[in-house]
Amino acid sequence: MNMQIELLIQTLIMPLLLSYVVYRAAPHNTPWQGSGIFLAWLVACFWILKLPALPPAEAVDWLWLAGLSFVLMQYLPRVYRKATVLFIFVSSLLLISWPLLQYELTAGLVIELLFIIMAVAVFVISNSSTPSPGLIVSMSATALAVCTALSGSLLIAQLAAALAAATGMFALAELGQRLQSSQLSAVILLPLVLLYFLLLAIARFYAEMPVGSALLLLLAPLSLCFNHRLAAAACLLLLIAATGWIFMLQDSAVYY
Repeated sequence: MNMQIELLIQTLIMPLLLSYVVYRAAPHNTPWQGSGIFLAWLVACFWILKLPALPPAEAVDWLWLAGLSFVLMQYLPRVYRKATVLFIFVSSLLLISWPLLQYELTAGLVIELLFIIMAVAVFVISNSSTPSPGLIVSMSATALAVCTALSGSLLIAQLAAALAAATGMFALAELGQRLQSSQLSAVILLPLVLLYFLLLAIARFYAEMPVGSALLLLLAPLSLCFNHRLAAAACLLLLIAATGWIFMLQDSAVYY
Protein backbone atom coordinates (compact mmCIF):
# COMPACT_ATOMS: atom_id res chain seq x y z
CA MET A 1 0.00 0.00 0.00
CA ASN A 2 2.83 2.40 0.90
CA MET A 3 4.52 1.66 -2.42
CA GLN A 4 1.30 2.43 -4.31
CA ILE A 5 0.99 5.77 -2.50
CA GLU A 6 4.62 6.61 -3.33
CA LEU A 7 4.03 5.75 -7.00
CA LEU A 8 0.96 7.98 -7.05
CA ILE A 9 2.81 10.90 -5.46
CA GLN A 10 5.95 10.73 -7.60
CA THR A 11 4.17 10.01 -10.88
CA LEU A 12 1.06 12.19 -10.70
CA ILE A 13 0.54 14.34 -7.62
CA MET A 14 3.95 16.00 -7.37
CA PRO A 15 4.37 16.90 -11.08
CA LEU A 16 0.75 18.12 -11.13
CA LEU A 17 1.37 20.39 -8.13
CA LEU A 18 4.55 21.72 -9.74
CA SER A 19 2.54 22.26 -12.93
CA TYR A 20 0.15 24.41 -10.92
CA VAL A 21 3.07 26.49 -9.59
CA VAL A 22 4.34 27.04 -13.14
CA TYR A 23 0.82 27.86 -14.32
CA ARG A 24 0.48 30.56 -11.66
CA ALA A 25 4.01 31.97 -11.60
CA ALA A 26 5.72 31.68 -14.99
CA PRO A 27 5.26 34.40 -17.65
CA HIS A 28 2.88 33.20 -20.36
CA ASN A 29 4.23 31.82 -23.63
CA THR A 30 7.89 32.34 -22.76
CA PRO A 31 10.82 29.90 -22.64
CA TRP A 32 10.67 30.26 -18.85
CA GLN A 33 7.26 28.65 -18.87
CA GLY A 34 8.52 25.72 -20.94
CA SER A 35 11.54 25.39 -18.65
CA GLY A 36 9.27 25.29 -15.60
CA ILE A 37 7.08 22.54 -17.06
CA PHE A 38 10.19 20.53 -17.94
CA LEU A 39 11.46 20.99 -14.37
CA ALA A 40 8.15 19.61 -13.05
CA TRP A 41 8.80 16.46 -15.08
CA LEU A 42 12.51 16.33 -14.25
CA VAL A 43 11.91 16.21 -10.49
CA ALA A 44 9.56 13.26 -10.98
CA CYS A 45 12.04 11.63 -13.38
CA PHE A 46 14.85 11.77 -10.83
CA TRP A 47 12.60 10.34 -8.15
CA ILE A 48 11.35 7.53 -10.39
CA LEU A 49 14.81 6.59 -11.69
CA LYS A 50 16.56 7.15 -8.34
CA LEU A 51 18.97 9.54 -10.10
CA PRO A 52 20.01 8.30 -13.56
CA ALA A 53 23.46 6.85 -14.07
CA LEU A 54 26.34 9.05 -15.21
CA PRO A 55 27.55 8.24 -17.77
CA PRO A 56 24.17 6.93 -18.98
CA ALA A 57 23.92 3.15 -18.77
CA GLU A 58 20.42 2.56 -20.16
CA ALA A 59 18.13 4.23 -22.68
CA VAL A 60 16.07 6.04 -20.01
CA ASP A 61 19.25 7.57 -18.54
CA TRP A 62 19.60 9.73 -21.67
CA LEU A 63 16.17 11.30 -21.29
CA TRP A 64 16.95 14.02 -18.77
CA LEU A 65 20.12 15.05 -20.61
CA ALA A 66 18.22 15.25 -23.89
CA GLY A 67 15.38 17.19 -22.25
CA LEU A 68 17.78 19.64 -20.64
CA SER A 69 19.42 20.20 -24.04
CA PHE A 70 16.01 20.82 -25.65
CA VAL A 71 15.21 23.41 -22.96
CA LEU A 72 18.53 25.23 -23.39
CA MET A 73 18.03 25.39 -27.16
CA GLN A 74 14.90 27.53 -26.58
CA TYR A 75 17.20 30.38 -25.54
CA LEU A 76 19.19 30.32 -28.78
CA PRO A 77 18.52 32.91 -31.50
CA ARG A 78 15.57 31.75 -33.59
CA VAL A 79 17.64 31.43 -36.76
CA TYR A 80 19.70 28.59 -35.24
CA ARG A 81 17.06 27.02 -33.02
CA LYS A 82 15.19 24.57 -35.26
CA ALA A 83 18.26 23.04 -36.91
CA THR A 84 20.03 22.66 -33.55
CA VAL A 85 17.01 21.07 -31.88
CA LEU A 86 16.65 18.58 -34.75
CA PHE A 87 20.35 17.72 -34.55
CA ILE A 88 20.15 17.11 -30.79
CA PHE A 89 16.99 15.03 -31.15
CA VAL A 90 18.51 12.80 -33.86
CA SER A 91 21.68 12.42 -31.78
CA SER A 92 19.63 11.49 -28.69
CA LEU A 93 17.53 9.00 -30.68
CA LEU A 94 20.65 7.32 -32.06
CA LEU A 95 22.22 7.11 -28.60
CA ILE A 96 19.06 5.56 -27.21
CA SER A 97 18.90 3.10 -30.11
CA TRP A 98 22.63 2.36 -30.20
CA PRO A 99 22.45 -1.15 -28.61
CA LEU A 100 19.95 -2.19 -31.30
CA LEU A 101 21.90 -0.50 -34.08
CA GLN A 102 25.02 -2.37 -32.95
CA TYR A 103 23.61 -5.85 -32.58
CA GLU A 104 20.18 -6.01 -34.26
CA LEU A 105 20.37 -3.63 -37.21
CA THR A 106 17.50 -4.35 -39.61
CA ALA A 107 15.75 -2.53 -42.41
CA GLY A 108 12.62 -2.36 -40.24
CA LEU A 109 14.49 -0.62 -37.43
CA VAL A 110 15.95 1.95 -39.82
CA ILE A 111 12.50 2.64 -41.30
CA GLU A 112 11.00 3.13 -37.84
CA LEU A 113 13.79 5.52 -36.85
CA LEU A 114 13.21 7.50 -40.05
CA PHE A 115 9.47 7.71 -39.33
CA ILE A 116 10.19 9.13 -35.87
CA ILE A 117 12.67 11.66 -37.26
CA MET A 118 10.20 12.71 -39.98
CA ALA A 119 7.41 13.22 -37.43
CA VAL A 120 9.68 15.34 -35.23
CA ALA A 121 10.88 17.35 -38.24
CA VAL A 122 7.26 18.14 -39.18
CA PHE A 123 6.53 19.31 -35.65
CA VAL A 124 9.70 21.38 -35.25
CA ILE A 125 9.46 23.05 -38.67
CA SER A 126 5.72 23.77 -38.48
CA ASN A 127 4.72 27.28 -37.37
CA SER A 128 1.06 26.46 -36.74
CA SER A 129 -0.35 25.73 -33.30
CA THR A 130 -3.59 24.45 -31.85
CA PRO A 131 -5.72 26.32 -29.30
CA SER A 132 -5.25 23.40 -26.88
CA PRO A 133 -1.56 22.41 -26.81
CA GLY A 134 -1.46 21.47 -23.13
CA LEU A 135 -4.44 19.15 -23.49
CA ILE A 136 -2.98 17.42 -26.56
CA VAL A 137 0.39 16.80 -24.91
CA SER A 138 -1.25 15.63 -21.69
CA MET A 139 -3.63 13.27 -23.52
CA SER A 140 -0.84 11.89 -25.70
CA ALA A 141 1.45 11.24 -22.72
CA THR A 142 -1.41 9.60 -20.80
CA ALA A 143 -2.16 7.24 -23.70
CA LEU A 144 1.55 6.51 -24.06
CA ALA A 145 1.69 5.62 -20.35
CA VAL A 146 -1.28 3.25 -20.67
CA CYS A 147 0.02 1.58 -23.83
CA THR A 148 3.53 1.23 -22.40
CA ALA A 149 2.24 -0.32 -19.19
CA LEU A 150 0.21 -2.80 -21.23
CA SER A 151 3.30 -3.55 -23.33
CA GLY A 152 5.21 -4.55 -20.21
CA SER A 153 7.21 -1.58 -18.87
CA LEU A 154 5.86 0.14 -15.77
CA LEU A 155 9.03 2.24 -15.48
CA ILE A 156 8.60 3.90 -18.87
CA ALA A 157 4.88 4.20 -18.19
CA GLN A 158 5.65 6.17 -15.02
CA LEU A 159 7.88 8.58 -16.90
CA ALA A 160 5.17 9.10 -19.52
CA ALA A 161 2.49 9.60 -16.85
CA ALA A 162 4.68 12.20 -15.14
CA LEU A 163 4.96 13.97 -18.50
CA ALA A 164 1.16 14.08 -18.69
CA ALA A 165 0.91 15.44 -15.14
CA ALA A 166 3.54 18.13 -15.81
CA THR A 167 1.18 19.73 -18.31
CA GLY A 168 -1.92 18.76 -16.36
CA MET A 169 -2.82 22.18 -14.96
CA PHE A 170 -2.61 23.77 -18.39
CA ALA A 171 -4.76 20.97 -19.87
CA LEU A 172 -7.40 21.49 -17.17
CA ALA A 173 -7.38 25.25 -17.80
CA GLU A 174 -7.88 24.72 -21.54
CA LEU A 175 -10.81 22.40 -20.85
CA GLY A 176 -12.28 25.00 -18.50
CA GLN A 177 -12.05 27.59 -21.26
CA ARG A 178 -13.66 25.14 -23.73
CA LEU A 179 -10.49 24.93 -25.83
CA GLN A 180 -10.83 28.53 -26.98
CA SER A 181 -7.53 29.79 -25.59
CA SER A 182 -4.44 28.66 -23.76
CA GLN A 183 -1.54 30.03 -21.72
CA LEU A 184 0.74 27.84 -23.81
CA SER A 185 1.90 27.54 -27.38
CA ALA A 186 3.13 24.41 -29.12
CA VAL A 187 6.56 26.03 -29.39
CA ILE A 188 6.81 26.44 -25.60
CA LEU A 189 6.01 22.73 -25.22
CA LEU A 190 8.75 21.70 -27.67
CA PRO A 191 11.03 20.08 -25.02
CA LEU A 192 8.17 17.98 -23.63
CA VAL A 193 6.95 16.89 -27.07
CA LEU A 194 10.47 15.81 -28.02
CA LEU A 195 10.72 13.89 -24.74
CA TYR A 196 7.41 12.25 -25.64
CA PHE A 197 8.85 11.04 -28.95
CA LEU A 198 11.97 9.68 -27.20
CA LEU A 199 9.83 7.85 -24.64
CA LEU A 200 7.76 6.43 -27.49
CA ALA A 201 10.95 5.19 -29.19
CA ILE A 202 12.10 3.50 -25.98
CA ALA A 203 8.68 1.88 -25.52
CA ARG A 204 8.68 0.65 -29.11
CA PHE A 205 12.25 -0.68 -29.19
CA TYR A 206 12.70 -1.98 -25.65
CA ALA A 207 9.18 -2.68 -24.36
CA GLU A 208 8.13 -4.10 -27.75
CA MET A 209 5.02 -1.97 -28.11
CA PRO A 210 3.01 -3.16 -31.15
CA VAL A 211 3.94 -1.25 -34.28
CA GLY A 212 0.32 -0.23 -34.99
CA SER A 213 -0.13 1.41 -31.60
CA ALA A 214 3.30 3.03 -31.85
CA LEU A 215 2.44 4.53 -35.25
CA LEU A 216 -0.84 5.99 -33.97
CA LEU A 217 0.92 7.41 -30.90
CA LEU A 218 3.52 8.90 -33.24
CA LEU A 219 0.87 10.69 -35.31
CA ALA A 220 -1.32 11.91 -32.41
CA PRO A 221 0.83 14.83 -31.15
CA LEU A 222 1.23 16.13 -34.71
CA SER A 223 -2.26 17.60 -34.24
CA LEU A 224 -0.33 20.35 -32.42
CA CYS A 225 0.60 21.62 -35.88
CA PHE A 226 -2.99 22.48 -36.81
CA ASN A 227 -4.62 25.70 -35.68
CA HIS A 228 -8.12 24.29 -35.31
CA ARG A 229 -10.38 23.46 -32.38
CA LEU A 230 -10.91 19.95 -33.78
CA ALA A 231 -7.19 19.17 -33.43
CA ALA A 232 -7.72 17.88 -29.88
CA ALA A 233 -10.61 15.67 -31.06
CA ALA A 234 -8.47 14.22 -33.87
CA CYS A 235 -5.68 13.55 -31.38
CA LEU A 236 -8.11 11.83 -29.00
CA LEU A 237 -9.42 9.54 -31.74
CA LEU A 238 -5.87 8.46 -32.64
CA LEU A 239 -5.06 7.82 -28.97
CA ILE A 240 -8.22 5.77 -28.42
CA ALA A 241 -7.37 3.71 -31.51
CA ALA A 242 -3.79 3.17 -30.24
CA THR A 243 -5.00 2.04 -26.83
CA GLY A 244 -7.71 -0.16 -28.32
CA TRP A 245 -5.18 -1.76 -30.66
CA ILE A 246 -2.92 -2.76 -27.78
CA PHE A 247 -5.85 -4.04 -25.72
CA MET A 248 -6.79 -6.37 -28.58
CA LEU A 249 -3.23 -7.68 -28.83
CA GLN A 250 -2.57 -7.80 -25.09
CA ASP A 251 -1.04 -11.00 -23.75
CA SER A 252 0.80 -12.10 -20.64
CA ALA A 253 3.52 -9.44 -20.63
CA VAL A 254 6.41 -9.56 -18.20
CA TYR A 255 6.60 -6.34 -16.19
CA TYR A 256 9.78 -4.77 -14.99
